[in-house]
Amino acid sequence: MQQGQLVPLIKTINASTIIALITHFEKDIYPLLSAAGIPDDILQQNHEYLPEAPIKNLLGMMAERAEPEFYGELLCTAIREYFLPKMLSYLDQPSTIAEAIEQMRTAVLHDSPTTQLRIEIFNDTPWLCRYKPLEDSDGYLWSEIFAILFLIEFIRYASKKNWSPAYIAMQSDGADKLSRILQSKETTFYTKRKIAAVALSDEILNLPYYSAASFTVSAPSSISPKEISYIESIYHALAPYLCKQSMTITEAAKILGTTPRTLQRRLSQEHTSFKHIRENIMLATACRLMEEKAYSLTDIAVELGYADIAHFSRAFRKLTGFPPKDYRKQFVS
Repeated sequence: MQQGQLVPLIKTINASTIIALITHFEKDIYPLLSAAGIPDDILQQNHEYLPEAPIKNLLGMMAERAEPEFYGELLCTAIREYFLPKMLSYLDQPSTIAEAIEQMRTAVLHDSPTTQLRIEIFNDTPWLCRYKPLEDSDGYLWSEIFAILFLIEFIRYASKKNWSPAYIAMQSDGADKLSRILQSKETTFYTKRKIAAVALSDEILNLPYYSAASFTVSAPSSISPKEISYIESIYHALAPYLCKQSMTITEAAKILGTTPRTLQRRLSQEHTSFKHIRENIMLATACRLMEEKAYSLTDIAVELGYADIAHFSRAFRKLTGFPPKDYRKQFVS
């Protein structure tokens, strides 16, 4: 499967940083999380990924509660203090900004398997481009603004200059909001384009890469992340939700940012079904919880959304051939 065909994912640890921004707007964050489609207990879970769609919803909802300048400064602060240092830790001593961008392409894939960055030449001008399927929503607009702000902050850090691009291309029609954040009268915006991109120059690309000693390499940038299939991306995206066995395919499609019909068709093409995926995630979650001594079988049944332990035991036995108490006795030391 090509990257663009995967379910868009975001690392849960990165999503938690965005979730933390809610406290600037709401004292009680949980109604907003619920409205965005994010599990209330997401910060207590140990899943590696979340689907991007609910995080985009959250970005759009937070934008409704603040002026663009204030919200933009919050996003830039989060980028400078968390996202940028984290991504820079993947880079392995690039000598120029062009080399740093090349390494960043791989680094981004470690955290967002469906995001593509690369330099393209248009009308003899190099552009740093971000490729994502376009969606018509406020959430997508603000996720695009976030991505462009990240690119700009990356170039500013790498060049050690208070740099602003001469041209910015956007897929959405949000140039007015981004312009108010950047407050750069010298930047020209192009909207409703096929990609999001910022114009660079050969001079910028050839500048020495500025490196701070505080950033240590956490993973070689030359090592590409393990490729995942479409079905694996479905499992990653739904695992934080499907431990609740009552979820419907309509609810799942909304979380994934698609329609029930499209989801059903895609799963059929992969020779599986939503029911099969739901059962497998339920089983994996049950087995994981049974490995934790703090959880009784009754606790696990409640956690998975069953009416009582008898319903859970019947479902578990149907999938495995033996009751959960036997699994715990035989396979969990």
